[in-house]
Parts: sequence; C-alpha cells; structure tokens
Amino acid sequence: MRRLEVDGIPAVLAPVTGPAHAGLVFRVGTADEPLARRGITRLVEHLVTDGLGVTGRTSWTTGPEHTWFHVQGSPAEITEFLTGVCGALSNPPTERLATVRDLVQGARPDRDPLPMWRHGARGFGVVSYPEWALPGLTEAHLREWIAHWFTRDNAALWLAGDVPEGLRLDLPAGIRQPPPPAATTLPATPAWFTGGVGWDTVIARGPGAAVFANVLERRVHRELRDLTEQIRTEYVPRSDGTARILTVADPLPGRAEAALGALVDVLAAVRAGQIDPDEVAAVVKLTAEGLRDSESRGARLPGQAFNLLAGREVQTLEEALAEVRAVTAAEVAGVATEAYAAGLLMVPPGSTAEWAGYTAAPAMSDTVPPGRVHRGRRDRALRLISGDEGVGVTGHGVVAAVRWDSCAALLAWPDGGRRLIGEDAVTVRVEPTLYRGADRVVREVDARVPERLRIEMPPRDRDDIPQPEPAPRDGGARRHAVAALCGVLALFFLGGGLWLLIQLLTGAETDNPRGEELLVLAGSLVFGALLARSGWAAARELGSRRG
Repeated sequence: MRRLEVDGIPAVLAPVTGPAHAGLVFRVGTADEPLARRGITRLVEHLVTDGLGVTGRTSWTTGPEHTWFHVQGSPAEITEFLTGVCGALSNPPTERLATVRDLVQGARPDRDPLPMWRHGARGFGVVSYPEWALPGLTEAHLREWIAHWFTRDNAALWLAGDVPEGLRLDLPAGIRQPPPPAATTLPATPAWFTGGVGWDTVIARGPGAAVFANVLERRVHRELRDLTEQIRTEYVPRSDGTARILTVADPLPGRAEAALGALVDVLAAVRAGQIDPDEVAAVVKLTAEGLRDSESRGARLPGQAFNLLAGREVQTLEEALAEVRAVTAAEVAGVATEAYAAGLLMVPPGSTAEWAGYTAAPAMSDTVPPGRVHRGRRDRALRLISGDEGVGVTGHGVVAAVRWDSCAALLAWPDGGRRLIGEDAVTVRVEPTLYRGADRVVREVDARVPERLRIEMPPRDRDDIPQPEPAPRDGGARRHAVAALCGVLALFFLGGGLWLLIQLLTGAETDNPRGEELLVLAGSLVFGALLARSGWAAARELGSRRG
C-alpha cells in the first residue's frame, strides 16, 4: 500500500488479486447536516450519479461522516465513473432535481433512535429524524452545499490496482473539514430510554475496542438468539478518535422483556470482568485472518482513505496485525468497563431500567423561560409560555422548552401549527387550536426563528390538527347549576345588604346603628360579591368550552 496524489487529491493505492476497484470519498455525512437540511447530502449523492449511464458495478453511500462513490470494473469503467461524478459535482444536473428528489423520498433510510437520545437534534443525533427538509431543498441549497463540502481539499481517493489511464478528478479547491461535533445531551450514564431493545456506547477507538465489539457480538448472539428474530452489532470508528459500538435486537413476539433482561445480564457480566481469554484469542485470530483477506482484495483501502481525511497515518498490514495481536483479555475487560459506564440502553415500552442501575435519560426540560402565559382552550391545566428567552409548554406532568438561541428546526404548517425542536431534542408544539391567544405566539415564533431553520410542511388533514379535548358530558350541566345557584345567592345577599344599608341611611331603626348591623352589612356585601364572581367564572368557562 502506498500514498500518492491524483489531481491534488490524496490517495492510497494497493495491488489486488481480484477485480480492480476504486472509490472517491468526501468528509461530509449526515452528522454535518443541520436538522433543517436533513437529507441534503443523500440528495446530492443521487443527483450527481443520476443519468451517468456508466458501465461497471457502481455504488454510492452517505454515512455519518463520509460520502463515497465506488466502482468496480475495468480501468476504462473506473475512469468513466469517477470522472463523471466529478463533472456532475462541478456542474450539477439540477434540471433533474425534481425527478431525483422523488426517487430519494421513495427510498427513505432506516432511522436509528439511539443517537437522538445521546446527541440531541444536532451532529450525530440528526440521523434519528425524518428527512423533513427534502421537499423544500432548492437548486441554490444544493449548489451551496456542494461548494462547501465536495471539494478536492475535502476528498480522498483509493485505488485497488493501478491508476487508470485518463483519470481526471476535476474538483474546485476548498478546505479540509474537521470532524462533526459529538456533544452529548446525557447528564449521566449509563442511561436508559423507551424505544425497543438495544444498547450503544461511545468510547476511545482502537484495536482493543474493536476486539471487545466482536466479543460482545458473540456473547449477545449466544444469550439472545432464542429470544430474537435478528441481532445486529456494529463497531463504527469516528474521525475524532472515538468509536460507537451498537447492539440492536428484534425480539420475538412476547419476548421483549426477556430479551432486555438477557442483554442487561450480558452487559453486567462484561462490566464485571467476565471476559474469556480463549474467546479473546479466537476473536484476535479471526480478526487477523480477516485483515489478510481484506488486504488481498483491497478492502482495507476505504478505511485508509477515511484515515487520510482525519489526518491519520496510513497503516500497513503488518502494523495492523501487530496491534490486534497485542490485545489481551485484560485490555478487553478495561474497554468493557469504559463501554458500560458510557452506555445508553433502549428498553421496550412499559419497561424501565432503574432496577439495573441505569438513569432515565431526560425527556423533558427542567424549567420553561419566563414570559406571557396562554391557557389551554378547554384544559386550564395547559400552559403555553412565550418570552424573550424562548417558548415552552407545561401541563399534566409535561415541561418542555426551546430557547430561541438553541432551536435546531422549526416545522411550519399552513394552518398555523408550529413545532420547535431544540438542540437537546426537546419539542414544543404551538397549536392555535389548543391555546388561547396562540396566534400571537405563532407570529412571534416566525419572527424570532431564523429562516434557515424553517421547514415548510405540507397541509395537514383535518383529523391531524390537534383539537381541545371535549368537556365531560355532565360538566356543562354542573356548571350551569353552579352559575345559577351562585347568581341567586349573590342576588339574595347583595339585595339584603343593600336593604340594610338603606335602613341605616334613612334611620328607619335608629340614629345610631349598632356594630352588629354594620357587621351584617359588610358580610352580606362581601359574600354576595364573592358569589357573583364565582358565578361569572363558571359562565365564562361554559363559554370557553363552546369555543
């Protein structure tokens, strides 16, 4: 394996025993997309490959940090494809944008819920969200994105075989982009949330971590294979020197709780140092054999190209083998402890994990910013608060707030509904149908949230627009009775008080009114006023429930 440069793009090249192949990779992925541009990289990837009409076996992929274009075939086919990709990036076929957009929307990627709970609605957490922005992405958005990310200074090339004759990678200059931020929203780990059966962790990358991931995969498969339809374990190195380890299980019907318990037991066992040295030795042996096979096929080249973009040195086969062979059971046990401490457990609905020592991941805000309060239309327990710092909602145990300066996206419906998503993944819904005076809040939201964060949503069906909960069937009758009784009693006490006042003023009883009479007068007037106020409140509530 050797390093070289092709048209200003760093490259790695190695001979192969099988078919020649090559790939062009850019340091851009889903973790670089703002939520309001979610899906733009995948749209670019499909736009530049649509209509190339090349031969050979081609593929293209957008991952969390990288987007790459791969081709296997003859030197001429490799040249045709990679040159065509670069040409389309330099001059995007935007006249096909609508057609390609429809194709991309028809093949939506799977959504992984774990990253959102760990990273929020930014960086690596964006992949957990739908591609809401796709319908509104314009030619200008795509050209701006391409100019920023798809440049020769932000690219790397791998070649399994010789450099094809006539290969031209004509890309504009740019800058090498740093790794995406990997900030976490979890205040404490290990943590849990409700969603299914799965677990992930983020730890320092390295051969020990890779071996641990394989050991974990074997243990999980042994313990959960009779409880699940499918189990998936992944080790994903990142450019910032960390790696994500992921295990997700698809339980058999009625076995979700059992699968969760088995997964928790496996994690507790490896954390306690129950690592079998023979199993570690077996994984090390298999990993070494895999490295040799990958080297012969050129399958190590993509990873080395990714390393170039991260500023890491190209690693020879001998160096990689030496690192793997040096991994011990004790090192794997240390990695297991680190992985457990940073873990995030996904549990099935209706379950918790406090019993296993996990902390609930926060699903709400601690407080809401101060501001004007708008009550619910038919539910006076609901509150919508809007002020200079942000917007929030409270009621029925829910506390959710999004600050103006940490809003990740705003979903806007034509009917006036708004949904603000904070960088911590907390969501606030502003629905004019649910709150009094919410139209004013909608105008404030539209004025304060920058246009670049706004996503225009399609019209909602009438049944999808939230409506106030209907009043209890007998609630109206009770309130009518309360209002009527309060009114009658108010008239009685106020009338009696006024009669007594007239008597005192006209001196009908005496010229010197007694203290008892004054006390009765004051009590009648105060009590009558209170009853009148209660009756008025009941009448207003009746009116609000009709509206």
